[in-house]
Amino acid sequence: MLAVLVWRLPEVRWSDLGPRWRSTSAVWLVAAGLTMSAAFALSTLRWRRVLVAMRPAPRYRRMLSHFLAGQFVSNVLPTAFGGDVIRVSRLGRDIGDHPTAFASVTIERMTGWLVLPLISGVALLAQPDLLSLGSATALAVAIDGGTIVALVVVLLVASNRRFGASVETVTGWRRFFVAIHLGVDALRRDRRGSLEVIAAGAAFQTLQCLAVWMAAEAIGLQGQVTVGVALAFFPAAAIAQNLPVGLGGLGVREGIFVVFFGAVEAPRALSITLGLVVYGLTIVTSSLGAPSFVIGSRTGSQNPHTGDVTPPLGGS
Repeated sequence: MLAVLVWRLPEVRWSDLGPRWRSTSAVWLVAAGLTMSAAFALSTLRWRRVLVAMRPAPRYRRMLSHFLAGQFVSNVLPTAFGGDVIRVSRLGRDIGDHPTAFASVTIERMTGWLVLPLISGVALLAQPDLLSLGSATALAVAIDGGTIVALVVVLLVASNRRFGASVETVTGWRRFFVAIHLGVDALRRDRRGSLEVIAAGAAFQTLQCLAVWMAAEAIGLQGQVTVGVALAFFPAAAIAQNLPVGLGGLGVREGIFVVFFGAVEAPRALSITLGLVVYGLTIVTSSLGAPSFVIGSRTGSQNPHTGDVTPPLGGS
């Protein structure tokens, strides 16, 4: 898909894709990597808060280990959703309740369907000049609006009483809606917890946007991809790149960066480069989860209150 992208843009040559390095580029890249790592920590906090609304949760460090292992599998290995399988399996083994683990991961993922469009929408409204960029603005609004509509539809379907059963008693597509029903029901009873989940999600996605801005500064896109531009357009790009149409969003992310950032006069070649650099930073930071992936598979389950290891209850 990346090759097709370059082929379809005649004015872009492979030789044009190199970054425009400066003396401060290394500092910006390190800052972007640290910001992504901090975002992972916040995402784990969001996941744990969802679980707390449903039942007692393992210690934060334990769940961070599971989250990092999942990031390693999803972003470094050739799989898109394998990381979620790892998280569900290992958390379920820890708490002895795989259905609740599945529900917590599902709800944690779906909070992004709310937070990402909100960040993008607020940033667009706060910068009126970005509302008149033609196809770029239209695409961002379409992705944001479509995501909100999809979220509302899923929540309305999942709110049906027929999905009030245990996740363990159903299979197939109904399992997904039952998980949402159980998770939303738990958060509805915990108003403060719901606000904390949304706040953690907003902070996580905001840090992701800041990391993209820092990467843009590193490769020579200063002045074009500003913080405001990143907040307005990257959330929509993040939604699109998570669609299961490629490996790690390769090609999809770069193509949508060309549309969004090209609209603010960023060179197309450097917009593609920015996508590749962001992907590279994601791989590097996700590689921090390699020890958790290897070591975590060799440990038993953990008491959620004391951190003591107990024999595993099943799963892998």
